[in-house]
Amino acid sequence: MGIVKQVGDTGVLPLEGLAALVAALRAEGRRVIAPRVRDDAIVYDEIASADDLPRGVTELQEAGHYRLAARDDDALFGFTVGPHSWKRYLFPPRSLVFEAERTADGFTARAPEPEARPLAFLGVRACDLRAIAIQDRVFLGGDHVDPTYAAARASAFVVAVQCGDAAPTCFCTSMGSGPRSERGFDLALTELDAGAPPGPAGHRFLLEIGSERGAALVERLADRPDEVSSGTPVASAGRAVAPAVPADHAAAQ
Repeated sequence: MGIVKQVGDTGVLPLEGLAALVAALRAEGRRVIAPRVRDDAIVYDEIASADDLPRGVTELQEAGHYRLAARDDDALFGFTVGPHSWKRYLFPPRSLVFEAERTADGFTARAPEPEARPLAFLGVRACDLRAIAIQDRVFLGGDHVDPTYAAARASAFVVAVQCGDAAPTCFCTSMGSGPRSERGFDLALTELDAGAPPGPAGHRFLLEIGSERGAALVERLADRPDEVSSGTPVASAGRAVAPAVPADHAAAQ
């Protein structure tokens, strides 16, 4: 079988391949921002390895209610959307706008240096991508582009994760998205058979390449995913996403 290597290709990423993916992003000098457990919640924060992901953890959400719970499998992305958003990294609540230095003639102003380390987002959901697209229109559209947002957005590498769980508080239908991400990512992952041991037919990920940048990263992975040669993994990915489809959305299909 061949190697996935271009936009639109799909492949199977073994469980250990996820660790290689995180390591490859960090080797590029990126801060990898992903879900992890902190303060009794699943939040977005920097991770050092795939071991920092919330393995076997989910959350129970309803109006005015949020708490973590254990899953009966080893899913790394077996939850919905928590209290954080990616906006805090793309458009930080505090950022340096300019610097000024006193001179003999008054002041000299200069723009701050860009963020030293570009970002990589791992675990972005379809509703997140839709929200980021709206932010793009606000902060990048028109005559007044926000330089802080533009710099972070241009350098950010996006790894989407297709949603396999839904909560009563989910709103992907109203956002015109999800639970499956179709565009706006460099790579996309669908977690499969999290209750099975790692292996070719066990706990693994369907991988989709969404950009040239994503294809280049896959080429550099030490454990390169094999090309999908049959419909079985793709069908499994469809079944994995199906439970997250809201009833009104499914009826409209």
